[in-house]
Amino acid sequence: MANEIYFDRGKNGASQFDPEAFQKRFNGIRNESENKRNPPPAPQKPQPEAPKAAKQQPKKKKKHVFLKLIAVLLALVLLAAGALAGAAVYVTADYEPIELKANTAVSESSLMGNPAVTNILLMGIDTKDVHAKTRSDSMILMSVDNVHSALKLSSFMRDMYVTVPGHGDTKLTHACAYEGPQLTVDTIELNFGIRIDGYIKIGYGIFVELVNGIGGITVSEIDATESQALAREGVNIEPGTNIHLNGHQALQYCRIRKGQSDFQRTERQREAITLIIKQALKTNPVKLLKLARSIVPQVESSLSKADIIKLAVKAVPCLLKDITQLQIPAEGTWSSGTRDGMSVLVVDKDANKKALKDFIY
Repeated sequence: MANEIYFDRGKNGASQFDPEAFQKRFNGIRNESENKRNPPPAPQKPQPEAPKAAKQQPKKKKKHVFLKLIAVLLALVLLAAGALAGAAVYVTADYEPIELKANTAVSESSLMGNPAVTNILLMGIDTKDVHAKTRSDSMILMSVDNVHSALKLSSFMRDMYVTVPGHGDTKLTHACAYEGPQLTVDTIELNFGIRIDGYIKIGYGIFVELVNGIGGITVSEIDATESQALAREGVNIEPGTNIHLNGHQALQYCRIRKGQSDFQRTERQREAITLIIKQALKTNPVKLLKLARSIVPQVESSLSKADIIKLAVKAVPCLLKDITQLQIPAEGTWSSGTRDGMSVLVVDKDANKKALKDFIY
């Protein structure tokens, strides 16, 4: 198997993960990847005399070079896949998934999907207890698209007025409080026609630990309104650009609501996830593995250990490109309204189904 090089034999003969071997291989893969994206300039060679016409074979040479590049790229992908598979086995040693049942509110055949695209719903709740039944503070669909080798993030606004199976029409955020992630997944599938393959739910304590573990994140800008909102939460940061945040500061940054709309808040949440992914790729791999092994058992998720390994392998080619983003409801597909005494977003569901289809697939 590709990941055997990351294991050694313990005294009892059992296979054990070898972090040092993983780090050595990871560094090699990362360097090779960077070289492919930013190749060094070719050395200058003296210009040879013009070759005789009979010896010119440019097309064959170009084809030969192209095949070599394809072979190198394939080797890098296989090596990275083996590394991540081995790492996933190590990280999930103390992890147990929670089953995601079939959605009885909508037929599977009616949902948009593609075997080469994996959709995972990332859910953040406003409490440390990840298993608590409370409203979902953020809902972001992470799509690993192996058709276009891309990673995509789609935010679902918490105040959208939707049909929640078994509970009638209400805000999307209430689904999690009623019956947890299962009902949230069912609700999004029912209203927006998108197939969801699994979910990951975290509390804010895990978020803080994660951001601190990778050394913090640097946001592009904090404006005066955001600075004032942070100050009300005891976080004193002057307005400016390229602001470095620790875990607690990043959490408060993602939770800002007063003075700005929820659209801006979900934009900050997508920004934070993007920065976390980018920073994690720069973090010492052994440190990152230890952090992941500490965090994963605290996460509630429907992904099996095999699913996590597969997802890690599928994500390899997607991480070489910029992460793209979408917000649901999409621009021009919603209006503000009041329902049952609540301020809600009234959405055009068909228009948003199309927006999701065009973005993800």
